[in-house]
Amino acid sequence: MEGYKLFNVKHGELFTLYVDAKEPRPIGVWLEASEGKRMPSGRVKASSGELCFRPGWHVCEYPVATHIGSKENPTDARPSYRPDNQVWALIEFSDEIDYQVQAELAGKCARDKMLRYVPKNGFYRYKTNAQAVVQWYICGAIKIKRILTDEEVESINNAVGLHDLPRKGVK
Repeated sequence: MEGYKLFNVKHGELFTLYVDAKEPRPIGVWLEASEGKRMPSGRVKASSGELCFRPGWHVCEYPVATHIGSKENPTDARPSYRPDNQVWALIEFSDEIDYQVQAELAGKCARDKMLRYVPKNGFYRYKTNAQAVVQWYICGAIKIKRILTDEEVESINNAVGLHDLPRKGVK
């Protein structure tokens, strides 16, 4: 299946935003997900501190993540723009096995309905953040097909009535 993933760009290379964020991610090859480094708290080590343990690649159905970005004012409750070093990529992900039933059975409440392991050769749907506009796929392997331009992101999202964060200074 195809989906979209947000990456950081540094020196022309792609990097994940938070977990294992120091490893470059090449275009055109299958990349297996890792669980990330578990902390004593049970959470996973991230570039921003610690995050909930949700192992697998986090991929969007559409290139929208208005809960991830930068704030014009530090006191703002939500991000207001997409930093220049963040780009959306069109990705392919393994959909051989649909893990949705296993994920639904894994938890007692909606927040817990996720797998505690990387879904090998497959995926399940999960809304990773209450502020997220769309549900995400959590999957075991991805292949980055290409980086999208801002115009492509806008066109894809406009077709379904969605909008990602604007670039700073771009209206």
